[in-house]
Amino acid sequence: MRSWLPTLLAAAAFAASVGRASAQTPFLTDDAEVTEKGRWNFEYFNLYAVLPKEAFPDHWQEWNNFVIQYGLLRNLELDVDFPILLINRYTGAILPDAFGFGDFDFAAKYKFFDEDPDGWRPAFAASFSIEVPSGNPANQLGSGYMDFVWNTIAQRRLSEAVLLHVNVGYQSNGNTLTGAIGIRTPGKIVSEGLSVHVNVSPTLLLGADINGAQIRTAHKTDRQLQFTLGGIYTLSAKTSLTFAVLTGWYDSPRGGVLAGFTFSP
Repeated sequence: MRSWLPTLLAAAAFAASVGRASAQTPFLTDDAEVTEKGRWNFEYFNLYAVLPKEAFPDHWQEWNNFVIQYGLLRNLELDVDFPILLINRYTGAILPDAFGFGDFDFAAKYKFFDEDPDGWRPAFAASFSIEVPSGNPANQLGSGYMDFVWNTIAQRRLSEAVLLHVNVGYQSNGNTLTGAIGIRTPGKIVSEGLSVHVNVSPTLLLGADINGAQIRTAHKTDRQLQFTLGGIYTLSAKTSLTFAVLTGWYDSPRGGVLAGFTFSP
């Protein structure tokens, strides 16, 4: 990872003034679109999240995420994202507050085909990601596990203004932790997501998203469920603002506010 760090830090500095969405931020459910061949996209968001009671003595977390995407081939996108985390803990906790890099994620997404406008077939894509344990597990900035995640994505336009996305994923190794958010137990994890987007105007998209995950146990602490309301406001052909409020159950945040921006040069 050391050989990547100077490049990623430079990209982070650039992304602090520009940005572009990967998994259609601010929503967890991914879309079927990919970056055009030879083009770059950049994204940054900040999420302030109040943690669930199960995370005690962790209190709240601030999550800054940077995403860099590149269209390697037609319909094939590569991306890397890396979080910078601040975990706040209640007074008296054994561990102090933690600040630093979390686990880095590398992914590829391939779009198999577009939606058939005259038939029933939706657009379809699939992605595979590897999250490496680059964060420090001793202070919970990193999970300590190598994660392997597969995700399938279907996308269908319900009307001229309304778009539906459905995700079904499978994690074959590791857990879903990002800092103090997520399923802590490692194992086989199934995830599902559903989002609906409405183009309110040429510059404003609003949407609702519900996304969940569960490991192969019945314990409630091994589940995630999150509901998000958010939107994307287009400033120009290259730049957009993203915003959301969210609430969750089990190992998801009890509440949170997200703000960010995107850029496509």
